[in-house]
Amino acid sequence: MDPDEALDVIDATLRERGFREVGPGRADYEGAIRVHGAQVDVRLHIPDVRFIELPEVHLKDRSQVSPELLAHVETRTGICYASQTGLPIDMFEPGEAILLILSLASRTLETSYAGGALRDVIDEYQAYWREKGGVRFLAPLSQETEKLQLSKIELESGQPNFVVHTQGSLAHYKPVKLQDVTVRQSSTPLGPTQGVRVPSTLAELEQWYCQQVGLNGSGWPGVLRDLANQALVFFDAPNALIGASLCMPTEILAGVKKGSIRHSKLPQLVEARKATIAIDRYEGTRSDLDSITSRNIGMSSPILELDIALVGGGTIGGYLAKFIVQSGGGAKGRLRIYDDDILKEGNLGRHLLPYGFLGMNKAKALKAELERFHPDLEIEAVPKNALRDWTELRKFNLIVDATGDWNVQNALNAEFLNARGDTLSAMLHCWVFMNGAGAQSFLNLADDFACFRCLRPKLSGGWRYPAGDERDELNTVPATCGEGSYIPFSVDASVTAAALANKALLDWANGQPGPRLRSAITDHTRGRYQKYRSPEPSKHCPACAHQRGEGE
Repeated sequence: MDPDEALDVIDATLRERGFREVGPGRADYEGAIRVHGAQVDVRLHIPDVRFIELPEVHLKDRSQVSPELLAHVETRTGICYASQTGLPIDMFEPGEAILLILSLASRTLETSYAGGALRDVIDEYQAYWREKGGVRFLAPLSQETEKLQLSKIELESGQPNFVVHTQGSLAHYKPVKLQDVTVRQSSTPLGPTQGVRVPSTLAELEQWYCQQVGLNGSGWPGVLRDLANQALVFFDAPNALIGASLCMPTEILAGVKKGSIRHSKLPQLVEARKATIAIDRYEGTRSDLDSITSRNIGMSSPILELDIALVGGGTIGGYLAKFIVQSGGGAKGRLRIYDDDILKEGNLGRHLLPYGFLGMNKAKALKAELERFHPDLEIEAVPKNALRDWTELRKFNLIVDATGDWNVQNALNAEFLNARGDTLSAMLHCWVFMNGAGAQSFLNLADDFACFRCLRPKLSGGWRYPAGDERDELNTVPATCGEGSYIPFSVDASVTAAALANKALLDWANGQPGPRLRSAITDHTRGRYQKYRSPEPSKHCPACAHQRGEGE
């Protein structure tokens, strides 16, 4: 629908509802909606008739809504009638869309009459508390953490970033310390208290703190001491991470600087003036590796503390390394990348690494690239053949083979079966099949199921569960820059193989390994569908048949 036509439909719809155009824009209106049996005046702003930006509905007169506590209204965009995940609106029915918006705004206000305001305000309490800019917590908050500090760091974008971290961390940045930080834990959600929705003075903060069920009311003297010593105090609860600091009077600061006021006297001084000393309020966001990586999994990442060795930092290994760190690898456990090759021009078309790393060892380049993901991430880069380092490899919990090289796959499989070690319990292979016809991953737990070589026990024979038609001729192309020949396939095949392996890794780490062999078609003209399965061992497998007392 043409925008002008849509505006005409909206205008006619609103005028029929008693709204009038008031400007300053063409789509700014005032009118009334019905809430709890009464008319409530609102102002409506429609910034976009395609509804990519949702219309804003603002109360004109707060006194028209009788409940003392209202939820979803004190925000920059007025009444919060839709969740942040968005509201589906039909741009081809603009009149009905606007009526829907008004109906949702009315329903939102109605919840405060039904007694739901307190519950809703508690759920979104951090939004009401917000005053100053956000503070990112790089330190985990599973328990009260000491020796925290607020620092300013500069991101690659040039934007300043304010972070809370443990002293001595942030090895990849140059933090400028601003002030100390202390944290008080609340076992229950925080919210408004009798007479204090959000505190603005030290006296109100004391009243608010002492009425919170989950906070230790007797701990207020400690909070006061920290605030008086110019620390930033945060309160960590299931529904909010919020903080406060004092706007210290200039005469007190001057006295401390001159030495005429001792630090031990500061709590007493600010207590005497608590009714007039203002506070600044801050909101915190959890940005530690555990929180970031577990957010999309729905629980703490099962691989946080695992020691993982990734063999191969090429077209599959680069993306898989990124998936692993985004899933928790390298957070508390070790993540080591093996690759003895350098990045060449011919790699760029399907590699995670960009042009700036040309000529650099792939393992070292991946370490440098991935450690930009988070300040606390630690990766080990080993620029040599992994099979020559088996004594160290067997000390990891999991080895991930992303080489896609048949000879390396076979050798790693044999080493795993014959000399695993006390901690190594799994090996995960992933590869692109044929010329990108499909991708596969295989998890070997050295149990009653197949090993990797069982998938193709005779080299002269075919794969037992191929992801493509092996009768197709394998297309190899001479490469430039001294690379030798290579097998062309597009980057989506590499990413698919990495994705299969990462999901298998997470399933195994969570105690539910599921199907050991997983396949996906990436080229529907040449790929062959294979259902997920856990193959039985082959009696003709040269790697494991003798261990099972089988063979030809």
